[in-house]
Amino acid sequence: MNSGRRDALSVANPRAPQQKRGRERVAALMASAAALFVEKGFDATTMTEIAARAGAAIGTLYLFFPTKEALAQAILAENAESLSTRLDALQERAMGLAPTAIADALFELLGDFLATHPAYSALLDLPGDEGWRRKMRARRREQIAALFAQAEPPLPLGQAERLAVIVPQLMRIPLALVGEKRLRDGVLEELRLMLARHLEVGGRGVTQ
Repeated sequence: MNSGRRDALSVANPRAPQQKRGRERVAALMASAAALFVEKGFDATTMTEIAARAGAAIGTLYLFFPTKEALAQAILAENAESLSTRLDALQERAMGLAPTAIADALFELLGDFLATHPAYSALLDLPGDEGWRRKMRARRREQIAALFAQAEPPLPLGQAERLAVIVPQLMRIPLALVGEKRLRDGVLEELRLMLARHLEVGGRGVTQ
């Protein structure tokens, strides 16, 4: 089982499967749930439908995920771990790039992530483990701030930290456009251009 799925299961249910067959069942259950949450929405999806799509008994689903909320939380945690892995990889590639180039690379990464992980958009605003969500947000801010702090020339730490708060908030705008890919992509591009222009003409004037 990959580390992202282990982390996801620990958030939802400490009883993670040890055998390959059990891990495969969990993967199938999570994939089925993610697809249904995107297609029908969280509220309209039932646990019975999730088990049926995965070809599993309903008891198997409840064994690993005692509630639909726990299952959604596990999917969100796995998606968040995937995004963090991508941001870590971007930090290695972006060392020494100009701030505008880092902003472009960051928006390209986030746009691709949203396109390939639609369940993240569908589940992000659901109630859940607030302690875990705070840690997730803090980790995301640290990763984005580190990207801008390593730019050439580097942004002041205070500005890098502020951008690390602003960028996730900007990303919530296209997150709301589930199922509207063309519009979402256009909005994402407008946001990218806004941030690039800010960095080019005046963003570096605030140094604290």
